[in-house]
Amino acid sequence: MPELPQWYFGYGSNMVSDVFTKRRQIQPLKSEVAVIESHTLCFDVMGVPYTDPAMGGIRLATAQDVPVYGVAYLLSPDDMRRVIITEGGGIAYKTAVLTATLQRDSTRISVITLIARHQIASSYERMPSERYMGLLIQGAKEKSLPEFYQKRLASQPTFKAVPNPRFRIGKWLFDSFWQRVAFYIQKGVHHFNDENGNVPGWFLNVFDG
Repeated sequence: MPELPQWYFGYGSNMVSDVFTKRRQIQPLKSEVAVIESHTLCFDVMGVPYTDPAMGGIRLATAQDVPVYGVAYLLSPDDMRRVIITEGGGIAYKTAVLTATLQRDSTRISVITLIARHQIASSYERMPSERYMGLLIQGAKEKSLPEFYQKRLASQPTFKAVPNPRFRIGKWLFDSFWQRVAFYIQKGVHHFNDENGNVPGWFLNVFDG
C-alpha cells in the first residue's frame, strides 16, 4: 500500500463520526462531501438474516438513478488498512478505485471505496433494517449532504420484523448459531489480514464454503 495519504469514499455508516472515528478509531486528515456520479447506492451486500438483511453497496448508475453521495476522507496508509479490516477484511466487500467530485469546488479526485465482493442483480437486493438506514440518515445530516439526497435516504423502504412466534423462534435459532460464527470470523480477520488489511484467499474459500 502506498505510503502517501489516499482518499477513501464512505457512503454508508462510515459517514457517522461515532462509527468512523470513535468505534473504528480512524482519524481522517481531511473530509469533504463528495459524489460518485457513475454509481448509485444499493443494498447488495448480504447482512444478517432476521436483523440486518442487507448492507449498503454501490453499483453502476442508470439514467434514472440518483448518484451516490458520501464523504471523501483523506486517510493515512494505516487508517486505510484499518478501514479494510473493520469492514471485514475483504469478506463482504472488495476495494474499487473510482472518480469522485468534491461538492465544495467540483474538484475531481480518485478515491478508494468498497463494493460488494459478490455482486447481484438489483432484483435480488434486500431491504436494509431501520437501524442501518438510521445510521445513513444520521451521517448524511451530520455531514450536510444535499437535502434532496437526505430525502432519498429517508424514503428508502426498510425491513420490518414479523411479530409472530415462527419469526421469533427462527431468529433465536439463527442468532444462537451466528454469534459463535461471527466471533470466530472477527478473530480470523484480525489475525490473518495482509499488509492491505485483506484476508488470504484460503480464508475466503472457507467462508464461502
